[in-house]
Amino acid sequence: MANLNQPGTMERTIAITEIESTLNRYCIMARENAPFSEMAAQLFVPKKGVFKLPNGEAVAPADMGTVVRGKPPTFIRHHLTSVDIEFTGVATAKTKSYFFAVTGPSGIDHSGYWEDEFESSADGRWLIASRQIVVEMQATGGWFATAYEE
Repeated sequence: MANLNQPGTMERTIAITEIESTLNRYCIMARENAPFSEMAAQLFVPKKGVFKLPNGEAVAPADMGTVVRGKPPTFIRHHLTSVDIEFTGVATAKTKSYFFAVTGPSGIDHSGYWEDEFESSADGRWLIASRQIVVEMQATGGWFATAYEE
């Protein structure tokens, strides 16, 4: 197998495309009334994946709906901006992806980055083994700030 950190290989290009596809699919699915069980099944390594909430709590991907803390937004859209991918093996990678979330007409509700560990599945898909959500900014009085009030 090719060194996935070596630019110019077809294997690297395919792996990058698959990882970015998974990241983009997450953004499309992570909306109001999100299909969390479908997200867990389609985007995360089965029986092994970990989803770390912004407060540091780790849950199984099937339980990622706890991120809304009982206060789901009426509207939310995630937008992926910059993605950095580092291959750590022939079937593993680490990524850092910046995002922002819009919850209404007033603009950005919160933003930050996802630190992910990916694994390649037998069918060639790259799935999330671990996701850590890091929120760097939140709008005062916005959905995220309200949901994560302590």
